[in-house]
Amino acid sequence: MRRILLVDDNPLILTILADAFGADYLVTKAASGEEAISLLETTAHPEHAGGHFDLIITDLNMPGVSGYDLASYVKTQNRHHKFTPVIMLTSAEITKEEARRHGCAAFLPKSDLQKVVSMTHILLPR
Repeated sequence: MRRILLVDDNPLILTILADAFGADYLVTKAASGEEAISLLETTAHPEHAGGHFDLIITDLNMPGVSGYDLASYVKTQNRHHKFTPVIMLTSAEITKEEARRHGCAAFLPKSDLQKVVSMTHILLPR
């Protein structure tokens, strides 16, 4: 089964997203960018299959390590996930070029759960 890492500092959003994907994917939640990086660096933890995820969905605005910081880290510093797609969720106005510059495969409005689910199915066909 495909694995998704969900990253958001809002526990309600994490729960809503996890519920939306739970039937089709193995979901791991991280409450911060720092926690996500720690999970991505895990190489021996069996629950996370060597730390490998097939998709990362992250909030943009988080204290500490932002979604941009996390996406940039994945693409430039984490050799195991260099090619893992990152979907950025935001309520802020950003451009496609800005999202791509940071290594995001897509950016979507946080308020449109159906678009998030649809994009996930496009990137990770069942």
